Amino acid sequence: MKINKTEAIAGGAITAIAGAALAGYLYNKTSHRSYKRNYNPATVEEIEGRVEDMFYSGRENGEDRGVELILDTGDDLILVHLGPAWYIDHQKQKIKRGDKIKVRGSRVNHNHEPALIAEMIIHGDMAVRLRDTDGHPLWSAWSKL
Repeated sequence: MKINKTEAIAGGAITAIAGAALAGYLYNKTSHRSYKRNYNPATVEEIEGRVEDMFYSGRENGEDRGVELILDTGDDLILVHLGPAWYIDHQKQKIKRGDKIKVRGSRVNHNHEPALIAEMIIHGDMAVRLRDTDGHPLWSAWSKL
């Protein structure tokens, strides 16, 4: 069978597009799992405190860039993982250093230190939901993996 130049170029383009789509899918699947982290519904608790610090983690301008905060409960300082920067930064309710908040989330160990993966943040009379009760991120448009 003889293939002309146009067919060869079209076939190469289709292969390149399929490869790019697969790479994007695998990247998003991995990224999604990193945001779910080790959320465990059996370790969910609520803690209250004052926001000691807020910061970004991950690569600047990267999809893995996240927002974290340090919550001072009066007895402890605990790291709280909120979610991806692009999602947190677009919430109407803005949380800042010094705010008193309540956080509901899953208690985990992160780098051998206690941390909380936030499901919901309550600030005054406003609530910001970040995950469902199973820990599935609300910013995720695809089905649970």
